[in-house]
Amino acid sequence: MNWHDMFIRDWHLKLFALAFSITLWSFVVGQEKAEIGLSIPIEIINLPSNLVIANDIPSSVELRIFGPRSIIRNITTQNLTKVIDLKNATPGKMLIHFSADDFTLPGGVKVLRIKPSIIEIELQPLLRKTVRVKPVLEHEPAPGYELARVMVQPLATQISGPAKEISHIKELELTPIDLTGARKTFTAIATPNVQKFRISIEGTSKFKVTVFIRPKKGVRKIKHVPVRIFQGAYKVSVWPTEVTVKLCGEIPALNRLRIEDINVSVNATSLKPGRYLVEPDAQGPPGFECLEIIPKKVKVRVYREKIR
Repeated sequence: MNWHDMFIRDWHLKLFALAFSITLWSFVVGQEKAEIGLSIPIEIINLPSNLVIANDIPSSVELRIFGPRSIIRNITTQNLTKVIDLKNATPGKMLIHFSADDFTLPGGVKVLRIKPSIIEIELQPLLRKTVRVKPVLEHEPAPGYELARVMVQPLATQISGPAKEISHIKELELTPIDLTGARKTFTAIATPNVQKFRISIEGTSKFKVTVFIRPKKGVRKIKHVPVRIFQGAYKVSVWPTEVTVKLCGEIPALNRLRIEDINVSVNATSLKPGRYLVEPDAQGPPGFECLEIIPKKVKVRVYREKIR
């Protein structure tokens, strides 16, 4: 077949196709143009089970594209994704270069900019390890109370991640527990604080933390406590008639003590007439210890006059 026959054969179909192409080209070229930005998510697939990504990589690639408005508008409704296949990856660093050909876009659409155009992926061997957990406490209990001890259940969990990072982790801190205003023992649930690490929790992720709170021990001086006298057959007087008592006990209970709660007495039942220096006896409610009576001794006078 010669060239002449080739052009003449089915000439009407060829002419229609040419006209259609010209019409379509005119439609595309003649449309109003638009320029927009697209965020294309990055999807990592086929990561070997013995490897882990050890650095931060972008979650998406930003494209700036230009083309006919109608086509551009349709692109924004499509779920475009940039897939990175790591099937044959080995430990180390690798560079991924992006070009316009890496993105499937309709004809007539031009890629103006790709950001980032290169990403680095660092792969390290995956390491699993069991580590102890450490409770973290913030602020202080209520005035007069203190932290006695802390109990965590369970004591450890299993983590996994890049070998270089996992090997340096000796213990894992838990999310902070606030002690502000605490007056009694309480239990809270805490989770591992992994924000500063690139690791995963494969073991227990919730821990029962019991915080034991107890009243602080303190000392208080209570003034103007009257001295009671136990008399025998003779009349008795005492000086001073009031003393100061120094007590030790739990601070909240100490703060509630009143003068009437303390009993200071002198036993003169066996004393004969005369003058004496006697150490008074002091008793407080259960749970308190008397440390000192001021003055240590009081003057006791036993008169010759008998009690009728």
